[in-house]
This record gives sequence, structure tokens and C-alpha cells, in this order.
Amino acid sequence: MLMSLMLFHPDLQGIRRYMLATKDAHGLYAQFGFKAIEHPDMLMGIVIKDIYQNVHELG
Repeated sequence: MLMSLMLFHPDLQGIRRYMLATKDAHGLYAQFGFKAIEHPDMLMGIVIKDIYQNVHELG
């Protein structure tokens, strides 16, 4: 249901690209039209380890 809400919400119909990361649910997301990235060598990211743990330590 969450995927349907995201993909079909009227306010989100102009979005060109949806991306997600999954370890083992490729088949599930394929049902919604997700495919492997065509050129993964063009993507980059920043991962901040333990960010959620650090936020709890500050609060």
C-alpha cells in the first residue's frame, strides 16, 4: 500500500525518477515497475554511519 500511495499520489505525478535501496526485496519492487539501474556507475552517494544512533545521543 505504501508503494501505491507514493507512486500514484496526485502531488507526486511530476516526479521523473524514484529510487530505492533493498537487500532482498527486488521481486517485490519489480511488481511496481522498479528495475535495476541502467548505469549504476553514474550514481554516487554519501553514507553517514550510525547517524540515527548519534542523533539519539545528542537528544
